[in-house]
Amino acid sequence: MPAGEYRALMLDLPGHGQSDPPGRRAIAHYAAVVEDFMRSLGLSEPILVGHSMGSAIALMIARRALVPARGLILMGASARMPVSPVVLSGAVSDIERVASFVVEHGCISASEEWRDVIRREVIATGGSTSYGDYMACNRFDLRPYVSTIDVPTLIIAGRQDNLTPLRFSESLARELPRGRLSVLEDTGHYAMIEKPEAVRQLMSAFLRQLELSEH
Repeated sequence: MPAGEYRALMLDLPGHGQSDPPGRRAIAHYAAVVEDFMRSLGLSEPILVGHSMGSAIALMIARRALVPARGLILMGASARMPVSPVVLSGAVSDIERVASFVVEHGCISASEEWRDVIRREVIATGGSTSYGDYMACNRFDLRPYVSTIDVPTLIIAGRQDNLTPLRFSESLARELPRGRLSVLEDTGHYAMIEKPEAVRQLMSAFLRQLELSEH
């Protein structure tokens, strides 16, 4: 592709969206699914974009380097992702309560319309897959290996993120050899929804810088 042009691809993970269940129980297992997807399309040196659990998957892929990544753009990101006991225990027994918890603690400046979208998506994913996702996140801990992930990385964090606190993203940025942190004010866990234009600008600037550094 010409400089400055990118093809964006998004896949539904197992058990999510239009992909069949079951979901997975470990970030490494989700990473393997994404790696297979990229290999099936013959993708070379992709730029991986991930939010929350997706950021953990992107970090795992970069760490494994089975499909070498050209760059990472991460939101709601951390090298470990402890999950609230309220969420873990409620995923199977009361998914609607968990959906409300995620919206209440994850959204700061999102509109009511978007809050409803997030709530409905959590409920639609269902208790079994959601529980597996939360367990995968709770078990995830890449801290011993972060310093080995030598990939240009943009981390976008919301200052008021109550699901992945800012200090987690700050620690990740410090440990990554080529990590850069951008903090958005009045923003929670869903930066791409709460501040879409700011996120777009940060991503565009990162991609331009990435191209310049390669020439």
